[in-house]
Amino acid sequence: MKKEVVILQTKTKLMANELDFTEDGKPVLPSTLNVLTILTFTWCAISALLIIATPAINKFFMGFMDKALTSGQEMSAKQLADIEKGKAALALSQANMVPLIVTGLIGVVLCFVGALWMRKLKKDGFWLYTAGELLPVITGFVLMGTAQLSGIFAILIGLALPILFIVLYATQRKYLTH
Repeated sequence: MKKEVVILQTKTKLMANELDFTEDGKPVLPSTLNVLTILTFTWCAISALLIIATPAINKFFMGFMDKALTSGQEMSAKQLADIEKGKAALALSQANMVPLIVTGLIGVVLCFVGALWMRKLKKDGFWLYTAGELLPVITGFVLMGTAQLSGIFAILIGLALPILFIVLYATQRKYLTH
């Protein structure tokens, strides 16, 4: 019994260097981890809506490109090539719509659950979150190649943001205790 108390006190002292505790002995969620998880929950909701709306968004942009081609306005060779490249990417996306939507929604769920677990200071939450961020990116590359990154916005949202959040969460792993 005495040995268990000493071990518990030592463990508490080690954790006290990194975490604050409430009066009842529960660890307090660090502010950076709190902000990251709130941003993650918000982005999960937005992502789920965008993923579900992907067929309509694709149809809208395909019509927009067709309208631009038939508008009768003079276009440079570069503009025409960019429109054709965009149409090809949308057609590829349309052909792989079901697996892209399914893996996107699975990724959102994994990110949400991972962030929820990290709020509870569970170490496995980081790995769930990381899997949720990487699954849609890897699936996109397998199904569409680099066509999924056809623009600066797609690169920022599709690669830079997930990498940034994985790195930011990795810096908070020291607070994940169980």
